[in-house]
This record gives sequence, C-alpha cells and structure tokens, in this order.
Amino acid sequence: MSRGFPTNVANALATQHVSLVTFVQLAFPSGTVYLHNSIGTYTFGGNDYLGVGDLGAISPLEEGADISPYQITLSLSGLDSTIAGAALTEDYYMHAVTVLLGVLNADDALLADPTVVFEGFMDQMNISVGADGGDVITLTAESELARFDKASNIKYTDIQLQSEFSGDLAFEFMPDIEGAKIRWGDPTSDSVAGSAGSQNIIDGNESGRRGR
Repeated sequence: MSRGFPTNVANALATQHVSLVTFVQLAFPSGTVYLHNSIGTYTFGGNDYLGVGDLGAISPLEEGADISPYQITLSLSGLDSTIAGAALTEDYYMHAVTVLLGVLNADDALLADPTVVFEGFMDQMNISVGADGGDVITLTAESELARFDKASNIKYTDIQLQSEFSGDLAFEFMPDIEGAKIRWGDPTSDSVAGSAGSQNIIDGNESGRRGR
C-alpha cells in the first residue's frame, strides 16, 4: 500500500533542500516512549519526541502491493546497563509500535506532521554489548498482519467467555455437545443434508440437553 505526503511536503521534496527524520512510538505498559533519530526535541500531536541522534537505528522499511506480514528492527546503543536492564523488565510483548517519517526544511523545522509508515507490535527484545562498551538494545517489531500468523490462546469454552463477557450464554452448552452426534436434516431419517426431504437444520437444544 502506497502512502502520500501532504502537498506542501511533496512540493518541498521536489524543490527544496530537505532532510528526513524518523519518529518512533513505543507503547510500554509503564508509558509510551517517544524518540526520533535526529537531535533535539520535536513536538507534534501533543507529544515530545526526544532525539537520540546516531545512537538510534532502524532497519529499512518495506511496503508492497501484497499483504504479507513483515518486521523491522530498532536499536538503541550507548546505554547504561541499569537502563538496559530496566527495559527488559517491561512487559513489552505485543504492545504497539508506530513509526512515522517526517520532513525537515533547511532550518530543521518540520514541514508538516510526520506520516505513519509502520504500525505493528513489539515481538522480541535483546541486549548486547556495543563496540563502545555500552549496552545495545535491539527490538524486533512485527507488522499488524503478523497477528494472523500467531496462534491464539483463546479457548472456545463457557469459562473463557464468562471471564471476558460475564452473562454471555453463547457457549453454555459447549460441554454437552462435545463429541455428540448432531443430525443435519430430518431427525427421523438418516438422509444426507441437501437431499430431497431433508430439513437442513440443526436442533442445537436437543444436542445441548443430551447427557443432562
């Protein structure tokens, strides 16, 4: 899926001396972290983005016409071991990551609010020792489409449903119909669904009462 820039930004890209800056939002449970890969602080959308300069890096962003999931890698180097250790204590898995691309003019001012170029979730975080002796945090983020490739822990049981939607009786008879033979069609015959004379209905109440 292609993304477009606002008209003033598109014009600036074509005619002016501009530079690009990447903004990142990391939605940790303890609070969202806002960073960018330039220097200083930029404010937009009511949030202050702290510049990490050359200490931050991000893998190339890719988009295509297909709908295949993909991942990106974010890294932050030169960290004190205390800060790096604190990051690993966060319950980061499956929390949101948003990457935006902004355009700066010759005075390093944003020409418009940055454009979202990636939305996904945190997958893996690792710490290693960098060349300068400081710790390096590497975070892998998956695009939203990757959710469809991950196994769900949801169980289709009455207990699971009640824990999330108390009073919902949709799965009330699930224990009763497990392993039960459910007729499809005329209950007085062994006709196959779709054949002449079959009713093409399931008596869910009959199967639900079975064994009570």
